[in-house]
Amino acid sequence: MRRPRSIILLIVWFLWATGKDLDGLARFGTTADYYIFASIGAAWAYFALAGVVFLFNAAAVFYLFRPQLVGYGVLFGALAAGIGQNLVTTLLAVRDIQGVREAYEIGRELRGLPVRQEAMDMIFKPSALWLAAGLAVLVYVALALLVRRNRSYFVGPAAYAAEA
Repeated sequence: MRRPRSIILLIVWFLWATGKDLDGLARFGTTADYYIFASIGAAWAYFALAGVVFLFNAAAVFYLFRPQLVGYGVLFGALAAGIGQNLVTTLLAVRDIQGVREAYEIGRELRGLPVRQEAMDMIFKPSALWLAAGLAVLVYVALALLVRRNRSYFVGPAAYAAEA
């Protein structure tokens, strides 16, 4: 069965998201997200939340390559988990913007990346953090619409061919 471009896009997205999640779990000490949770004494929550999102994204990749009806729900679950992680992290970040900024700068320096103070000043404001979270939610909604549009892909080859 030939996959439509929208399914290819979903495969690319979820492969990227799974890799990003695995990197965040493996190199947690260089992430601002880990700092956000650790600063309130909930480092375990970072691993729990990031682990759940990673597992959902990995399962989404599996079901995009081996479509089954349950995969349709798994993709929506992965998108919902991603939105949840994004909003919870942003909510916690705005409570300690200076600490998150310092953690972000240290993380960039540890990875050998430049730190531009003027960029940091623009990024680390409550309005900028919420704008970024809002844009991320819009991306997740667009992806959810793609999943919805391709529901028949997960039902089975006969139904998929009939709708194509």
